[in-house]
Amino acid sequence: MKLSRLLHSARTALRSEKGRRAATRATDTVADTARRASPRHSAKIDQAQQSARKYLDRQ
Repeated sequence: MKLSRLLHSARTALRSEKGRRAATRATDTVADTARRASPRHSAKIDQAQQSARKYLDRQ
């Protein structure tokens, strides 16, 4: 699958409430896993998670 098609599918999914909820859950899961893997970088991980949530809230 081409990357452009994958991006288009992801953007389309973010237009629905269900897609936004799934993206938020995925963001939380990834951030939690990253914090466990590298606790000393938790400030940067929190910042990235906050940016992702802001983006998702705008969609």
